Amino acid sequence: MNRRPKDLSDTEIARLAAAASGGDSTAFGALVRATQSYAYSLAFRFLCSEPDARDIVQEAFVRVWQHLGEYDKSRKFTTWLYTIVSNLSMDHIRSRKRRLGLFVSNSEEEPVDPVEFETIHSNAELASIVQNLTGQLPPTQRLVFVLRDLQDLSVGEVVKASRLSEASVKTNLHLARKRIRELLVRYEYLKEPSR
Repeated sequence: MNRRPKDLSDTEIARLAAAASGGDSTAFGALVRATQSYAYSLAFRFLCSEPDARDIVQEAFVRVWQHLGEYDKSRKFTTWLYTIVSNLSMDHIRSRKRRLGLFVSNSEEEPVDPVEFETIHSNAELASIVQNLTGQLPPTQRLVFVLRDLQDLSVGEVVKASRLSEASVKTNLHLARKRIRELLVRYEYLKEPSR
């Protein structure tokens, strides 16, 4: 489920970022290749749309190239990249909500083709369902839930990537997990525990 940058250590990624910030386009290409699958995975988990995720990743790497000189080398490059992808994804979600708000009533959207609990045969299928349900979370809860639970970042990394306080991360994560569980029960992906 989690896709970390492939085949390169944090030190190697930092070396490529330093070379790219000096104008080395070959190093930048290697940096993109090493981190783009993770950036795409993160964007897709926010947006649940392949074309939108591809657009966000492309824009993220344009911003990385434009602002490499501002990159704080005391932070992991991937944390900086996650911040850029997360912010662009959240901006896209907000923009989409504003556009849709002009044409759609405030009624809750139903998920497409709910799967009965009995038809869930694997953790991968459940993970896919949870990923789709994240679209029903408020933006801050979605940000924290995707980074912590779907991308498996630590709370500290989520704090750095989201620029939220640790208390805010923990509160939003708790609320997001509670809402996802409610949605799983509501759409019969999960049975309510008997009391």
